[in-house]
Amino acid sequence: MSVRLKEERVESLSLAIAKALADSGVQIVDRGSAVRRIAARIGASLGGDSGALDRAVRSRIASLQRTVPEGGREWEVLYRKYTEELSRRR
Repeated sequence: MSVRLKEERVESLSLAIAKALADSGVQIVDRGSAVRRIAARIGASLGGDSGALDRAVRSRIASLQRTVPEGGREWEVLYRKYTEELSRRR
């Protein structure tokens, strides 16, 4: 049986997991990065290819002429935009 979750649901689950970890006393330095890693693992564990998608998006951001620091607002916007574009193509 294959389970497919929409990106919004995976993000919601990831945020809930990150919040539960923070509430239990686990110190999360970069919450945005932690949420993306959790989302990638959720997708991979459900048989998705979100790990490959994450790598493709990161590669695309890194290939830009200017350097966009990870974790910044611009990086987050580009990450979301490229994730949506690449998801639609697949």
